[in-house]
Amino acid sequence: MGRTFIDYALLESFPADSFISKKPFPWHDFHRVLTPEGFAALSESFPPLDLFEQHSGMERVYGQRPHNRYYLAYEQSVYARNRADEGQGTIRHAELPAVWQAFMDELATSEGYLNFIKRLFQVSEFAVRYAWHVGVTNSEVSPHVDGAPKIGTHIFYFNTSADWKPEWGGATLVLGGKRTPAMNPDFDAFVSVEAAQIVDNRSFLFRNGEHSWHGVKALTCPAGSSRRLFNVIFEFPAGTQPRAASRLNAIKKLFRRRDAAPAGM
Repeated sequence: MGRTFIDYALLESFPADSFISKKPFPWHDFHRVLTPEGFAALSESFPPLDLFEQHSGMERVYGQRPHNRYYLAYEQSVYARNRADEGQGTIRHAELPAVWQAFMDELATSEGYLNFIKRLFQVSEFAVRYAWHVGVTNSEVSPHVDGAPKIGTHIFYFNTSADWKPEWGGATLVLGGKRTPAMNPDFDAFVSVEAAQIVDNRSFLFRNGEHSWHGVKALTCPAGSSRRLFNVIFEFPAGTQPRAASRLNAIKKLFRRRDAAPAGM
C-alpha cells in the first residue's frame, strides 16, 4: 500500500453525537486529520496560482458582498456553462502533482474516510466535488449559508504558522443567532461568533442547513501572502434532496424573488 494521508485512528475515535448535536449547526475544527507527512507534502505541492481563475465582483443571490478569491476546480467547474468553457480554473487528475493525485485517489476510494462522512452527516450516499481556493489581501467571504444541494463541506487549510500570522485574519467564523431576517447580513448581525483556526494542519467540517451561517472577514495579509485551502464538497445525489434541504431551497427562492438579484455561486 502507498502513502496514507489521513489519520484514520482520529476519524474512528471522533464521537459523532457531539458533532450532530452541536449548535448553531453541526461543525468541528479538526487538528491533524492529515498525517504530518501528508500535510507537508500536499502543502509543498499546492497548485500554483497561475492555474486558478480570479473571481472578482461576481454577483451573489441575495446581494451579499462578492466572495473575491482565486478558484480552481477539479475535473469540472460549477462556474463553466459546459466543458468547452473550461480552461484556466479547472484541472484534470492527470495534470495534478503526483502527491495530489494520490490524495484524491485516497479521498475517493477510502472506506474509512467515506464512512466517517456518512456517520457524521447521517447519509448513506452522496456526490462529491472538489475545489481549491486562494485568498489574498482584502479577500472576504461574506456571511452566507451554502446552496441547498450541499450536504456539507470538509475544508482542508494549507497554511502554517511560518507563512500566516493570526493578526491577518483568515479564520472561518461560525455564526449563530442571526438577528435579522435578511439573507445578506453582516458579521455584526449575529449573536455568537466562533472561529475555526486555519494554520498547522487544520480542517473544518460542517453540515449545511438553514442555520449554517459562516464567513471569513476581509484578509489583511500583505502582498505575496495568501490563505490556501482545499474543499471537499458533499452534495445530495440528483433527485434525493430531503425535506429539510428542500425547505432551505424554498426559502432561498423566496428571497431571490424578493430581492430580484441575479443568481450567483
